[in-house]
Amino acid sequence: MGVSGLIGRETYQSFNAIEVTHFFMEWAKLTTIPRGTVLFSPGEPADQVYYLSHGEVKIYRSTNEGKEIILELLGPGNVFGDTEALSGMDWKNIAVTKQDSIVHVMSKKVLLDRVAKDPKIAQWLLERQSKKQMQTENLMEGLLFKSANAKVAQLLLDLSAKYGVADPEGTLIDYLITHQEIGNTIATTRETVSYAFMEFRQAGLIDTIKRRTVIKDLAALEEIART
Repeated sequence: MGVSGLIGRETYQSFNAIEVTHFFMEWAKLTTIPRGTVLFSPGEPADQVYYLSHGEVKIYRSTNEGKEIILELLGPGNVFGDTEALSGMDWKNIAVTKQDSIVHVMSKKVLLDRVAKDPKIAQWLLERQSKKQMQTENLMEGLLFKSANAKVAQLLLDLSAKYGVADPEGTLIDYLITHQEIGNTIATTRETVSYAFMEFRQAGLIDTIKRRTVIKDLAALEEIART
């Protein structure tokens, strides 16, 4: 499954996407945040939960050597910060906006109050934690056992599922991500990612238009992602 789970729509049996949006619209504070703003950093109290209404957010860690390890790439409709808030932990990761974003910010106190009063919200949060655990296990399996090309292919498929739009050449991934960011996400080097892109392009599987990737052969990428 590779890096699946880093990017994706959030769907649950207890809450559908519209209900999640309405929940945060009713109980959270709406704020506009400029590109490049750090939402939280390691060591700070995790006392807020976020719903991304518009824009992009990157969640990552930095190693002692200064290397960036991307944990999540989030787009509209994603919720984040609930695991840390509910567990009472301080933040261990860094969250930064990749573009100007609109975010609903809910305090931990409000979230816990709504959980106590509405079992449906508690069920939704439990589903989220279960899914995140499964996604983490799948991610670790992919990082440990899949080839570099397979990991790059899977990330492109994940981006396509989230940001893909119809294009005369195939599926345009309407999300700007650099080769360095891809490498930081799948634990490989920028050069390895660039080489994989070159191979995919030469094989006619992808193309690049205005710094964005077009998937021309989805089935072939899916086959590579399984290797």
